[in-house]
Amino acid sequence: MIRLFIAALILVTIYSIYYDLSSGTIPEPAAPAAATVPATNTDTETDSSALTSPTNNLYIEVEIKAGDTVLTVAEKIANKPIPVSITQLIEDFQNLNEGITPEKIQIGKTYKFPVY
Repeated sequence: MIRLFIAALILVTIYSIYYDLSSGTIPEPAAPAAATVPATNTDTETDSSALTSPTNNLYIEVEIKAGDTVLTVAEKIANKPIPVSITQLIEDFQNLNEGITPEKIQIGKTYKFPVY
């Protein structure tokens, strides 16, 4: 009886791993937006007067506070998960900030963040 239980447990585990790897349990990301939409200022940490339009991309300047990352700031600006990949966000951030990598941001400094 114990052998049967162990065999069933092993089969369920193998099936769970197979299902997770083939179908996955994480939802697929949304498709990127077709057009750039101006952001609305609902976050008290952002300044809507900093919105400008360099080369058809909107950005906003944000002062970094303790605990902020490029991803969390971009999600605060968008008020939702960002509609682009993290790789695209990093590229856009580096282009707007003269090659500064997200790992090198410093508390108290102001950086430009893309608005999606």
